[in-house]
Amino acid sequence: MKYLVTFFATLVLLTSGIKLIAQTLSNKTLYAHASAGLARSEDGLKFMVKESASQWTSKLNLGIGYRFNKYLGIETHAATMLTSLKAKGTLVLNNEKVEVTARHSNVMISPKFYLPFGDKSEIFLRTGVGFLLSQSTISSPSNANFEKSTSNFGYMVSLGYAHKLTDKVVFTLQFDFSDPYGSKDVWEGDLGLFNAGIKYKINKVK
Repeated sequence: MKYLVTFFATLVLLTSGIKLIAQTLSNKTLYAHASAGLARSEDGLKFMVKESASQWTSKLNLGIGYRFNKYLGIETHAATMLTSLKAKGTLVLNNEKVEVTARHSNVMISPKFYLPFGDKSEIFLRTGVGFLLSQSTISSPSNANFEKSTSNFGYMVSLGYAHKLTDKVVFTLQFDFSDPYGSKDVWEGDLGLFNAGIKYKINKVK
């Protein structure tokens, strides 16, 4: 979380001396957005002694947004991992060999705050709440392919940069940080996602 604060503070300092003269999409605009990138789950495998783990995965995000004015908007968005997290080790309880896989998804609604600068660029802060969903599989000699689904209500914070390509298309680059997914007996951990995407203006609402 401290990296997000540092990143945002640096962007504010860099743009504080620039006259705020532009925005990437006009006011009262409805748009679709899509992004993809790499996600990393923090190590939350406390029920096992980890021997190896693959905690990086690709992730896809889709959603709809509405821009009220120069500084404020709102987005609904859903994301899912395209490949599973994986880990191998032994159980703390009985020293039994175990393999674990997990895949996380989310459904969020997020107010969005913009800071336009330059001719075609702006930085933004997105703060959302919603459901964090997790599907895990644990395999051991005594309990093969045990599956567990979990869901919890949590937050997500995003910091990013947007650049206007055309009147309808905007390029985005952002970092997302979420509340922990999962539960302590499967795979629990915060999730960080670095992703690039596109916003496309559907129409301008009168």
